[in-house]
Amino acid sequence: MATSTLSQDKPRAKPKYQVKYLIGAIAIFGVIAYLIFFGLSQTSQWAMTLTELHAKGNSAVGQGVRVTGQLQANSVQKDIKSNQIAFVLTDGVNQLPVSYNGVVPDTFDRAVEVVAEGKLNADGTFTATNLLAKCPSKYDESKIEEFDTSKMQGNPNY
Repeated sequence: MATSTLSQDKPRAKPKYQVKYLIGAIAIFGVIAYLIFFGLSQTSQWAMTLTELHAKGNSAVGQGVRVTGQLQANSVQKDIKSNQIAFVLTDGVNQLPVSYNGVVPDTFDRAVEVVAEGKLNADGTFTATNLLAKCPSKYDESKIEEFDTSKMQGNPNY
């Protein structure tokens, strides 16, 4: 007579518990993926050029954007009492009047490029909530001297 070996096997977890764990894991993974994807998409702003902003037209009005451009010469108007500043960004073709109320970066007047975060108004002006000033390069080719490699030979400090 053959005896059954099924009674000697280890008891298995009931399938209904495995399904519950699987559904729970999928739900947790889904919530995490949702938070990462939509959370980052809402907070990230890519800097666009003035040409790109101009191409968006009225669809950019009222939207939070980050725009980059050159500070137009002699366009800065400061009101020290109210901490208000107005200036014009340009890319050589387009111009954007910008107003900002707050502390201006130290390098703003010397800035080669300015990044303004804020909203485009219906009248074509830009109200900035944050300003970033990119420093001009300190590289000056005229100050570079020819390096004398003969001093390196036999000198352990080189």
